[in-house]
Amino acid sequence: MPQYFIPRENIRDGRFFAGDEESHHILRVARGKKGDLIEIFDGQGLRHSAEIETIEDGLVSGPLKGSLKSPAYKLKLTLCFAVVSRQAVESLLEHCTEAGVETFQPVISSRAQFDLFSDWERKSARLQNIILAASKQCGCGRLPGLEKPRKFDDLLSEGAVSVLALPGGKSAAETALALAGKTDVRLFVGPEGGFTKGELDFAAEKGVLPLDLGKYTLRAETACLAGTCALLNALE
Repeated sequence: MPQYFIPRENIRDGRFFAGDEESHHILRVARGKKGDLIEIFDGQGLRHSAEIETIEDGLVSGPLKGSLKSPAYKLKLTLCFAVVSRQAVESLLEHCTEAGVETFQPVISSRAQFDLFSDWERKSARLQNIILAASKQCGCGRLPGLEKPRKFDDLLSEGAVSVLALPGGKSAAETALALAGKTDVRLFVGPEGGFTKGELDFAAEKGVLPLDLGKYTLRAETACLAGTCALLNALE
C-alpha cells in the first residue's frame, strides 16, 4: 500500500489534514473514499494508519487509527555523488531513497558533467519531488535530506568518516569491520570516468576507505545504489 505525505503540522488532535496534492492522489489517483484506511507519514520518522472520514472542497481529513512501524537502518548514510547527467541524478535519487540513504550530497568534481550550481533553487525543487515520490512508494518514515552541491576537496577536508567506491578497494565485509561502531558515514561515488588521480590521492591522504563494488564496471548511478546497499546491509 502506498503511503501519503502529511506534514507534522497537519497531524494534530488525533487527526490528519491532507493538502491539495495528497488529497488529489488519495481521491483521484487511488480512488479513495470515505471509510477507507490509508497509511500516512510525516517525513520526520512517524507513520500512522488513518481513515478517510471527511472530504470537503476536495480536501481529505480523518482520524488516526494507530501507529505504524517506521523501519530505519542503524547507519546514517550520506551519499556524496559526483554530478552526472540529469537523468542519472534523478535515477540515483529515486533508487537510493528506496535503498535507505539518509542524506544526498551532490559533489562537484573535476569530471563533473551536469551543472547543479546554476539555478539550484529551481532544480532542487524537482529533485525533492523525486525523493518524496520514492519515499511514499517505499514505506520509509523519514524524508532523506538534499544538500546544496559542494566541492569534493571541501567535503573531504571536514574529516568525516568516509568511504569511496574504488575498484580494487576493500570488500563490504572488510569495510564494515573498519567502520564498526560508526553511525554516520559518507559514501563518495565518482562520475563517469571516475575521480581523477589527484582527487584519489587527496582522498587517500585524508584516510578515506576504498570500497570495491564488484568485478565489473558500473555506471555512476548504479555504483551509488550498489555502494549504498552494500554498506547499509554490511553495517546493519
